[in-house]
Amino acid sequence: MESPSLDGFRCLNLACPAYGQLGLGNIRLRKWYDTRFGRRRLLRCATCGREFSELKGTALWNTRLPHERAADIMEHVTRGNSFKETAELTHTHRTTVSRLVCIAGEHAQRVHDHHAQDLRVTSLQADERHGFVGRKDQPCWEATVIDPRSKFVVQNALGARTTDLAVRLLFETRSRLHDPHGVVLFTDGWLPYDSLFPQVFGRPYQPKRQGGRGRLPRLQYRIPRTSGHVRIIKTYQGKRVTDIRIERAAGSQRRVDQELEALGYTTPNTSAVERHNGTARRMNPHQVRKSLAFARLPHVRQTVSDLVNAVYNYCRVHRSLRVKLDEPVGRRQYAQRTPAMAIGIADAVWSVLRLLRTVVLPTPCRS
Repeated sequence: MESPSLDGFRCLNLACPAYGQLGLGNIRLRKWYDTRFGRRRLLRCATCGREFSELKGTALWNTRLPHERAADIMEHVTRGNSFKETAELTHTHRTTVSRLVCIAGEHAQRVHDHHAQDLRVTSLQADERHGFVGRKDQPCWEATVIDPRSKFVVQNALGARTTDLAVRLLFETRSRLHDPHGVVLFTDGWLPYDSLFPQVFGRPYQPKRQGGRGRLPRLQYRIPRTSGHVRIIKTYQGKRVTDIRIERAAGSQRRVDQELEALGYTTPNTSAVERHNGTARRMNPHQVRKSLAFARLPHVRQTVSDLVNAVYNYCRVHRSLRVKLDEPVGRRQYAQRTPAMAIGIADAVWSVLRLLRTVVLPTPCRS
């Protein structure tokens, strides 16, 4: 495999003045060194003199496996195969598969944190998926926020279906947005969404004190005219939906109608995130229906979820996101795109190997 250009590397020394900066020309080739799986480059920073491997800061650092096999393991796991099945298909020990998937999941989350910032979105959809961790009597919900226009998974959070889950989901989503006051949120009837929306997407203000003594009144929140919240409340009888009620919980009806027209919807719904729920269940071995392959440890459950979301965002094309080419290339008339390309943070379809080889900061050291 062709080695990446040195222009894409940066110094990983925290004490270096050029730490984390690209395009300075300070990264030089120190030497080539041999490993069991091929030759690797030892790089040197001309600013501070620190030397490091070209794999430092990637998910492949110290994996002690061929890179192609590590990528195959991630491909099999994100196709819904259990760790045991993946180990048999790739001729790898099951504990090695588990270890590599956890490392790749942590790396995928850092890649997502680095790229998914300052997102320019005008609408979001949120929903939760039921699952288990440890035992079948110990539920673990996965809440997801998705951009319905680009199908990009903005944020996910795992845990018990309590207010804390909604707090982590919405506040972390807010931190990734360019303008959190210009978003219309579509959710189901879960009450924490309704109570938290003003705090997350509203503008805080301090009411005046009545008199000159005593405590200040509690902080209040105003809902901007550019934002809104719509709840799609479903009534179930057994496992069947018997009634759907749409409620505008916050914001103006004019803003909601404007966003619905931009999305091409006739009525408010959470169709994008609900369709993604089915895709995520097929990709995640711990959420495949009618399966006993649930995660035994919460950390494994979290890292696999992070890996699945990163592969979905950056490596898997979405048919509804394809665009027609100005001039056909042979028989190909459309250019395929991933959610990351549609939202504007990637310029090409990533391979799983490229995801694993992406250098992110800060760089934890694994000896």
